[in-house]
Amino acid sequence: MRTSRLLILGIVLAVVVNGCKTSSTTTKGSSSSETYREDLSVLRPDLKIIESDPDSIDATKVVSQGAPITGHLKYELDSVNQIIIAQNKVRKYVDGYTIQVYTGSDRDKAYAAKSKVLEINPDLEPTMHYIQPSYKVKVGQYVSKLEAHEIYESLRKEFPLALLIPERIPVDYD
Repeated sequence: MRTSRLLILGIVLAVVVNGCKTSSTTTKGSSSSETYREDLSVLRPDLKIIESDPDSIDATKVVSQGAPITGHLKYELDSVNQIIIAQNKVRKYVDGYTIQVYTGSDRDKAYAAKSKVLEINPDLEPTMHYIQPSYKVKVGQYVSKLEAHEIYESLRKEFPLALLIPERIPVDYD
């Protein structure tokens, strides 16, 4: 029993002494990274400056600034723009944000939340949705999160559980 205690004490003492050992500092000498040099001029391309005479410029390549744009590129860009406009008109929804101020199963509390939103800001138009078994009162449809966040912060004082949620917003192009 006594020998095992002495053995454990010896191991612990060896670990402590080894842990307290001072670390040796490195000597400052010439570092290999400071003396390393490599000639990369072989890999660099040779650039030559070509001098041209101003009289030798081809007059057919010079375009005056007042000339109208001609060529097929303008028509291609117009056709691409028309395709993008047509695809945007097909899309009936855009990704946006709305503010949910109330969710719960009590209809009276939902109506109270709706009227409280109108008291806070009469310009807002809160909508109430019933998705069984809960009522949801939502305010606004915003395309920009920054715009929605401004209204969200003003409503959050009265509705601490209000949420800024992503929602698909219907778009009318007419």
